[in-house]
Amino acid sequence: MQHLKIQDLNYTSDNALLLKEINVSHENKGVTAIIGANGAGKSLLLSALHGLITPTSGRILWGDTPAVDGKNTRGYVFQKPIILRRSVRANLAYPLKVQNQPKADQTAATDRMLELSQLSHLADQPAASLSGGEAQRMTIARALITQPKTLLLDEPCSNLDPASTKLIEGMILRFVADGGSVYISTHDMAQAKRLSDVVFFLETGRLLEHKAAKDFFAAPTTREGKAYLSGDL
Repeated sequence: MQHLKIQDLNYTSDNALLLKEINVSHENKGVTAIIGANGAGKSLLLSALHGLITPTSGRILWGDTPAVDGKNTRGYVFQKPIILRRSVRANLAYPLKVQNQPKADQTAATDRMLELSQLSHLADQPAASLSGGEAQRMTIARALITQPKTLLLDEPCSNLDPASTKLIEGMILRFVADGGSVYISTHDMAQAKRLSDVVFFLETGRLLEHKAAKDFFAAPTTREGKAYLSGDL
């Protein structure tokens, strides 16, 4: 299991300091919820963890590997599903096709992911015809098809109905049960309480609390954490 180390992380864009002096030593297992108010830096931190953006200063290490060099060990899912103009089956198979995996392996893995995401009955439909929840399940399954060690999810259940949310949470928990780790940004505190083992609480680009989820939700130690949980932030 790769240990996550964030050392003196800063990120600046358009002369604004958006992530500020973040330092973390974190055992990479289970579900880590990244929470905070709008503009706190949740999506930026996820992007930096995956290596999609480069810190202005500091560094992120998964084990001994910089984030930018280890993208193939992680899966990333954006808040808005990215859908290729092809069938559901072809969307799922695409990462394996890019890797030149044997056709038989592509088919077997795609069938597994269709079953996991409960989309087998829609396999040959255009992906663009999927509902929001179906599309998000497909993109999560596509991120999982290459068997990453870690999955990063940016508000995966935003604007979805409870039934779709339950299905996606089931996919997350199954991945964790199989040994994977998940980082999920969410505004849904009930979801964070249901899923998370650990919380990263951000406020204006600063990591103010990093602790076991049960401890954070029971008794946050910062004024900002208390204000956030009471709805005053």
